[in-house]
Amino acid sequence: MRKSRAEAAQTRERIVSRASAMFREHGLADVGVASLMADAGLTHGGFYAHFESREALVAEALRFALVQSAQRIYLSELRNGDKPGYSRLIRKYLSKEHRDDAKNGCVLASLGAEVARRDGESRSVFARGFNELVALLADLSPARTRNARRAHILSVISALTGALTLARAVDDPDVSDEILASARNSLLAEERRRNLPVNRLAKHRMDA
Repeated sequence: MRKSRAEAAQTRERIVSRASAMFREHGLADVGVASLMADAGLTHGGFYAHFESREALVAEALRFALVQSAQRIYLSELRNGDKPGYSRLIRKYLSKEHRDDAKNGCVLASLGAEVARRDGESRSVFARGFNELVALLADLSPARTRNARRAHILSVISALTGALTLARAVDDPDVSDEILASARNSLLAEERRRNLPVNRLAKHRMDA
């Protein structure tokens, strides 16, 4: 019996969602079509009814992961009425829980290094998604000018993703925890300085 368009769309969405999680957990190279279709509860043969190639699925899964990361990780922690909660974002992002949950975590840290070695649609999708994420988050920055807001969020994202990547890469749990704590404390201190009133900031710098 032929599926309706709605059913086909739901199936495609399920494949993309599961592929997104599996790629973040295991990497782009180590997940085959057969395993991801099985994980989605589908047969291998049905894959090409939804995607022209594995690369097309990779691109779609990256797009999905970027949107999910923006909503679940960044915006959920930054939005607090009209006041951006960067300290809250830093603490949650550089937590042991986020480090140990790559499949539901930030795609920038999970797959950024792999995407850098790829060509074609998947890299273009990643670049566009990253630029959209930066523009979205820059609007929430407390910095005064457009350029300063962009510079602020670029520095925050770079520090967060770099620290998380290293914390996941080392094989010593104590060193991994140390990386998270060091980066977290440094970023939180910077955010406290950023939020000081102008007169207190001047005094703070004189006392330092």
